Amino acid sequence: WYPTVQTYSFRRTIAFWGAVTTCEGCLLFLWIDLITTYAIGTPEMLYELTKVPNLVGGFFFMAGIYLSWFELINMDSEKLNANKLHYFWVSIESVTDLGIEKASYVGSLTYLIGAVFYTISQVSDFWELTPGVHSVLIDWPLIVGGLMFFLGGFCELKINKVFETAPTRLVWWVAVLNCYGGL
Repeated sequence: WYPTVQTYSFRRTIAFWGAVTTCEGCLLFLWIDLITTYAIGTPEMLYELTKVPNLVGGFFFMAGIYLSWFELINMDSEKLNANKLHYFWVSIESVTDLGIEKASYVGSLTYLIGAVFYTISQVSDFWELTPGVHSVLIDWPLIVGGLMFFLGGFCELKINKVFETAPTRLVWWVAVLNCYGGL
């Protein structure tokens, strides 16, 4: 997987920043729960203390998911060394030819689509909307985003052989809980 130093550095850097931005997004989502649970701030401050961190956290989370997708679609080290990176799309065959399961490709893509839908909802939540528009721009993107995260989690169940092995490994439980989190 690491034929050159450049390939190693690229993949390690992408993986690191993907993890950092995803964790930063999650911490901002936890901030919102902290503010609402303990009623921190005045009612006038609630908008700034919840909506802004939700949007920023959503962008961080989506960036982290995109970086994992970016890393996956650039696993072909020959193209990486030729500086011909893919930014949005690569055929599933080019990934499976490298020995990567289709479930990894599908799961990573569904996570990315789900994050885009969540971000649509987070951006739209900044405005007062009529009930019909609210349903289209906030409620349905949350439902579709959750479904995409569930499907991505289901792919993780397959990748980690949850249906074939006993629950004796940490990754088994992480995959199950991640899939459950999409519900």
